[in-house]
Amino acid sequence: MTDIDPQADIELHPADEHVTVRVPLAGAVSGEWLRCYQKLAPATKVPAQAQARHDRAWIVVSVPASSDQGKVTATMDAARALIAQADAAAERSPATAKAEASVRDWWASRRGNAALRPVSGIVAAGAGAEKRWPMAVTLVLAMAVPLVLPARFSLGPSWAVPAVEVLLLVAIIATDRGHIDHWSAAGRALSLVLVAVLVADAAGVTARLIGDLIEGGPETNSAADLLKTGFLVWLYTIIAFAFVYWVLDGGGPESRFLAPLEFPDLAFPAQLNPRVARPGWRPEFFDYLYLGFTDATAFSPTDVMPLARWGKLAMTVQAVCSLMILGLVIARAANILK
Repeated sequence: MTDIDPQADIELHPADEHVTVRVPLAGAVSGEWLRCYQKLAPATKVPAQAQARHDRAWIVVSVPASSDQGKVTATMDAARALIAQADAAAERSPATAKAEASVRDWWASRRGNAALRPVSGIVAAGAGAEKRWPMAVTLVLAMAVPLVLPARFSLGPSWAVPAVEVLLLVAIIATDRGHIDHWSAAGRALSLVLVAVLVADAAGVTARLIGDLIEGGPETNSAADLLKTGFLVWLYTIIAFAFVYWVLDGGGPESRFLAPLEFPDLAFPAQLNPRVARPGWRPEFFDYLYLGFTDATAFSPTDVMPLARWGKLAMTVQAVCSLMILGLVIARAANILK
């Protein structure tokens, strides 16, 4: 039977409105057990998830900071009660569970002291719910780009796309009040629509710029105008792809906080080597913005490795677009200056 480990310390990760508690479990658990717990928690509306690393496993519970002692106790008891239910569900396939447990034991015995010990006490940063403001500030910057670009780069009024983005941003923030700490089908749908709008508009201005560079356009007669327009289009594509990575990786920021995938779509260095990051680290919006910038400048993955096929496709498309924008703009500007 799986249960909490009374000999180990819990970890507390405070945020503005929540406290995330990591409760260590005694012994290793199977992948089937983890999947069972991850399915039971949302089904019973318990704000908890299960995590495992090498030969150690935890249940991770999110407790609102405004909760009184009774509510906190009830939440923690409910999360612990799910352990027994996960045991019962996992026993339906004992052969698989036994094989997985044997493999975990073999792996742990050969890693020696490489397994990381859970950190006791309070860890102040990195474990709380992600905030919306970095995404909102970046989106406001993206809204300014169509207003600064020449009017011919917009299919309609230059304010039309920014107006749609403002409405989507307000609606998204209204669903979670600025903290991405719960799942919302409406919020998820709005985020996907926002990404679609950004990508479509970025594709439109990129196509317009490339067409002007090939066939000749008003801005291609001045090196200063061309460099300004090219930089704005290039910046717009970086922001658009940053939103693509942020919204799609691991099912979105809500899923990465509430139920992170065992195998990430985009592997960050801190995920490939947990020793280089604080406990509870996970990528947030700025990390995806940095990914968008490095892919646009290096034309290939740098520190973040795309594992999912959609990630490889997105990074390939971004690299091609960036290469065409920078290559053609620089070449045309140099020719004008001569």
